[in-house]
Amino acid sequence: MDFLPAVFISFITIFVIMDPFASLPPFLAITKGRKDNEITDIANKAILIAGIIALIFAFGGLEILKVLSITLADFKVAGGIVLGLLGLENVLNFSLSNGKDKKEDLESTAVLIATPILTGPGLISSLIVLVQDNGILPVLASLGSALILSWIILRNAVTARKILGDKIIIIFSKIMGLMLIALGISYIKAGLTI
Repeated sequence: MDFLPAVFISFITIFVIMDPFASLPPFLAITKGRKDNEITDIANKAILIAGIIALIFAFGGLEILKVLSITLADFKVAGGIVLGLLGLENVLNFSLSNGKDKKEDLESTAVLIATPILTGPGLISSLIVLVQDNGILPVLASLGSALILSWIILRNAVTARKILGDKIIIIFSKIMGLMLIALGISYIKAGLTI
């Protein structure tokens, strides 16, 4: 695949999975009552941590799978199931997690935003698959772009909420959820046909 189409496909996939619009409500809830400079600090640290986790799996994800004797086809199916469930959670407004609320120091709040909200199992599995399908350079370019865009959105979360309102943010989040379900189905089909 040519570089630009691979970057475009990878970017759309990564951005939809990271879904900074869906991250806005929990980000705003977790940072509620904090000063603007603290919110900026949390956004900066969250994106940095998310980027480090993503890079580890973009570069070493396949090797980790090999050590665990998991094939790429197995991981595509597993990743597809995770993406589908994440999309269903988003669209149908339910949670499969225990939902514990953590309002601790800045570092732990940033980690909570970074993973699992931005860099969870869906993104990790997608990065491994995208690197295998499109190569490392398009995925790195896409990941960098998605992280920058997510950083801009999180840094401006309070302003975005004021401008767009909660309803528009929820609508964007639901659309992203539908796209996650479709991506999940696509991954499962690809894993079953390898």
